[in-house]
Amino acid sequence: MPTPKILPVVFGSDVADYSIARLFHETLGVKTLVIAQFMRGPVDNSKIVDVRLVPRETFVQPNLLLPLLQGIADEFPDYTPVLLGNDDNVPNIAMDHRDELEPRWFLPLAHRAVLDVANDKDAMASLVTGLGYAVPRHVNVDLADTSTWGAIDTLRAPLIAKPAIGGDQLRYQATGLQKVATFHTQVEARGYITRVADAGGKMDLVVQELIPGDDTTQWVINGYVNRHGDITAIGTGQVLLGIHEPSLIGNAGIIYVRENEQLIEQATRIVEAVGLRGFFSMDAKFDPRDATPYWLDLNPRIGRGNYYLKVGGINLVKALVDDMKGRSLAESGPVQTLQHEGIFALMPKILATPHYIADPQLWKQVKPLKRHAVDPLDYPADRHPKRTLFRIASGINHLRRTRTYYPKLTDTGF
Repeated sequence: MPTPKILPVVFGSDVADYSIARLFHETLGVKTLVIAQFMRGPVDNSKIVDVRLVPRETFVQPNLLLPLLQGIADEFPDYTPVLLGNDDNVPNIAMDHRDELEPRWFLPLAHRAVLDVANDKDAMASLVTGLGYAVPRHVNVDLADTSTWGAIDTLRAPLIAKPAIGGDQLRYQATGLQKVATFHTQVEARGYITRVADAGGKMDLVVQELIPGDDTTQWVINGYVNRHGDITAIGTGQVLLGIHEPSLIGNAGIIYVRENEQLIEQATRIVEAVGLRGFFSMDAKFDPRDATPYWLDLNPRIGRGNYYLKVGGINLVKALVDDMKGRSLAESGPVQTLQHEGIFALMPKILATPHYIADPQLWKQVKPLKRHAVDPLDYPADRHPKRTLFRIASGINHLRRTRTYYPKLTDTGF
């Protein structure tokens, strides 16, 4: 089957979305259509994207999103648009209306019921433990039901609180809800819950015990599952330094791209049990006390740091194209795995030093690789003076924010 004429359509305009566009341009030589709520530096002054600005409500309202998607298919009748990005709401709406969009659109996504499970942290915790793997001890707190709040007293502090449904973080941002909130005591946690509830927050929170360990105990796992349910690409990376700015906490800033067979084996079983299709991204953390890996998150999307796989020799666009052609794993070739080690850096690589990498052996492995660290925004085929200035300014901001929010290494990563 010939390669279809592909139109990548990315919803969002941050560095993750530009990374997707770069990967498509490198692999297929095509431009990406970026649908954004506002212009941002990662996609501004770029030759590899076309940006269309839409009202903010488009990402959450079916009556606005569906006509947009149908209009794109009408505008490019000779192409197959591919729905891409890291937004929670757009894929849910698309899958609710799958029959209306396919076959003109290619949707690398599982059915809505599967997405709901993958986006539900409590449901995922039950699934993971059912497979015999570890998750942090946790309780569910319903902000609309104060009788559930006392459950946090059964946990051992320090604690972490997250929205049970990922999309709630943006939906209830005005209430003071954070993507990840940390507390030294149950009293602090109860105060946070009270403030968010009093401000109108009516969502569920997952409150869990904090697993100790600095940023280097955290790992990311990303990959692709084809329509037949076969994982056709999967790789891992060890976080060297996370982004500690409150709105982005939990995202990796610098990744040491290397294989972890234990995590790949467990991730494969988890992804297959959920029934995912398309892209996935996962987070795990090794408890330094006994080396147990704890599973923190599974996201049915490509992930903010997705380009780290390309640094290690895995091409997610190839996996997607093989899937569009309907190829089985036997037809598309062996599972793509990491071919070499490297450093992926959304933050200035100069931050990767013994100041944040306490393990001498790990630093010895990382040091020679820093010289060739890859920044996804630094794409030689997409040079522009203003883009260079943006990268420099972005790097300076990362340095300032790291100094503000994580000035020194801690044994919790917070």
